[in-house]
Amino acid sequence: MTVIEPAEARTQDAEAWDAEVLAAQERAHYMQSSAWARTREGTPWRALRDRIPVDGGEYPVQLFARKAPLAGTIYHAARIAGVTPSHVAALTERARSYPKGVFAVKAEVFQPYDQALVDAFEAAGWVRSVSSQYEHAVMVDLSGSLDEVAARFKKRARNSYRSAAKQGVTIDEVPMTPASTSRMHTLIDEVRTRTGGYFRPHSYFQRIWDVYQDEGQGRFFFAMHEGESVASAFVIRFGDTAWYKDAGSLRENPKLFAPYAMQWAIMQRLHEEGVTGYELANIPDPDEWESSDIRGLYVFKTAWAPEPVRYMPSFELPLNGRHALWQRAGRYLRALYTRRTKDAWY
Repeated sequence: MTVIEPAEARTQDAEAWDAEVLAAQERAHYMQSSAWARTREGTPWRALRDRIPVDGGEYPVQLFARKAPLAGTIYHAARIAGVTPSHVAALTERARSYPKGVFAVKAEVFQPYDQALVDAFEAAGWVRSVSSQYEHAVMVDLSGSLDEVAARFKKRARNSYRSAAKQGVTIDEVPMTPASTSRMHTLIDEVRTRTGGYFRPHSYFQRIWDVYQDEGQGRFFFAMHEGESVASAFVIRFGDTAWYKDAGSLRENPKLFAPYAMQWAIMQRLHEEGVTGYELANIPDPDEWESSDIRGLYVFKTAWAPEPVRYMPSFELPLNGRHALWQRAGRYLRALYTRRTKDAWY
């Protein structure tokens, strides 16, 4: 079999690559974009690109390569979209032609759960794996008129953003400056302290913000009340989809409903620009949300859509015997890495 090595991502190809991805991957995810490849520079991950023959055309896939302790190199196809059973067959055939130092390919599909697609992966030899991305989220439908958009919200969302407006909450889109990024970090730290959850280090957020400011694909929004920023959001756009990527808030007055006002303002801006889908990111499993440490997020985010979305599970294709070693020891080694560096392995 001919060995095929994906090409290194090149910044000079950014515009053409993004156009290819947006044309071939329905509801393409920002992790397949050139901007996201730039955020991996200077990290253990190396951005690669492949064009996989499928159904008489080419399917562009951005891969991220990393050395895994004891096992070799893993290729991560992060949040690929537009995948059908035909694509699974093509991805499988292509993966088996990658260099022999690659012990597995990890695929995380940015599509609603589809049993036929799950069956296709499993029939082709892919195995379930630990997800590096969330499996449950809320996708807000921004199609139609603004009245039609708002009509799809639950009543608590509409009541909350109207209450916030009556209390004098205003929303500003704020340029990324040293002052605004410092405030963003502060508000994120407020949530970190309040919830006790795991958050990436400041350097991780800052690297992403800097790249997306430079690319013109990311921006800050702040909810203001009585001259103070009380909630914030960093929003990414890629094609006709946007994501609520990072956020922070104060908690002194939960009845102010500032985050609701901020989200509605963001949605109106995105709608005006032609965005048709706005993802609010991670929520707990809908079957277990009441016992979750982030049940408040569930209540907040699910107010904006009739139903949450469950994404496809994560799969890995073993390419040699070292994959079994990674399966056994990987969780421990990744946890050790996080304790040592304060950052996630993926």
